[in-house]
Amino acid sequence: MVFLSVPASANEDVASTRLPRSYVSGRYYGGLLRAGWRLLTWRRAWNGLTTYLSYQLARQNLLWKVPRYPLYLGIEPTTACQLRCPHCISGLRAFTRPTGRLDPTLLQKLLHELHPYLWGVLFYFQGEPLLHPQIGHLIQLASRYRLFTSLSTNGLLLTEEKIYELILSGLTHIRISIDGMSQESYARYRRGGELRQVLEGVERILRMRRALRSAYPLVELQMIVFRHNKAEIQAFLAWARRIGVEAARLKTAQLLTPDPEAIAEWIPPEANRYQQPAQTLPNRCWRLWRSAEVTWDGQVLPCCFDKQAAHAFGQFRESGEFFPIWHNPKAEAFRKKVFTHRQAIDICQNCSEGVQVWV
Repeated sequence: MVFLSVPASANEDVASTRLPRSYVSGRYYGGLLRAGWRLLTWRRAWNGLTTYLSYQLARQNLLWKVPRYPLYLGIEPTTACQLRCPHCISGLRAFTRPTGRLDPTLLQKLLHELHPYLWGVLFYFQGEPLLHPQIGHLIQLASRYRLFTSLSTNGLLLTEEKIYELILSGLTHIRISIDGMSQESYARYRRGGELRQVLEGVERILRMRRALRSAYPLVELQMIVFRHNKAEIQAFLAWARRIGVEAARLKTAQLLTPDPEAIAEWIPPEANRYQQPAQTLPNRCWRLWRSAEVTWDGQVLPCCFDKQAAHAFGQFRESGEFFPIWHNPKAEAFRKKVFTHRQAIDICQNCSEGVQVWV
């Protein structure tokens, strides 16, 4: 897998077709600051400082050892999804690793060990997290430790009952994907989805948040920019402003197989993350330093681009500990290779680190 760029056709002037900028309100940044202040402790602040300093040492090829624990934990609630998105292994049902859903006791064990050092828990990887029947309980486990909590969803399951559960769980931030403002455009990628259902869910969460007098979760909308939906970007941003969400952002698309044909079919030249050749990617990765990804069955991964768990550092079990896995020889060798020869690692060939993701 390599990064490939496809030249714009003669009638596509990239410079003259620049896309609008994403919309992020002051309420969004204010909400993040309040949430950050609430979670702050001396131990977490020290972990943040040592994480940054050790990352700088790695960039200088002096030391490839991370601090005791990561700042963020990515958690996979489930591998299941009701959609059939064509460039997603959940949508394609293309997993080569085991599938299933997270046992809350595994998360509880993880948080018991890591929470003094953690800043937040991100409840998404593969699959649709709202399909987990205990998603509110999972979020609440992290909220009890005053951690930042975030969830990314396709928005199809935002019923009143589910929203009430999310608000009461203490969820800090929710990202909802809306990849088109007409049913035809939306369903070309979100296959099996109903746009009206998602739009109503967004309005419902804002209405219920006001009714419960809650500042959270902060609501962020996301549109992945494709060739077929870029004409609807202005409508997306205008609607987001009108209903009063905290942020509406435009994102470049990631393809499972970024070959020239797929790029030509899906990606507009003005929102093409694959214009940078893989061999020019910098030998560094901040994501690798600050966070760890944990699958539903406890496999500890280097990052969210290891979708099939091919580079797992080890498997966390309820009877074990996270620390030995995070610092074992396999983990340290992988980090060193990223900072010395990143282009030789397969999952790094389709990674967003060091390329433009947000428009």
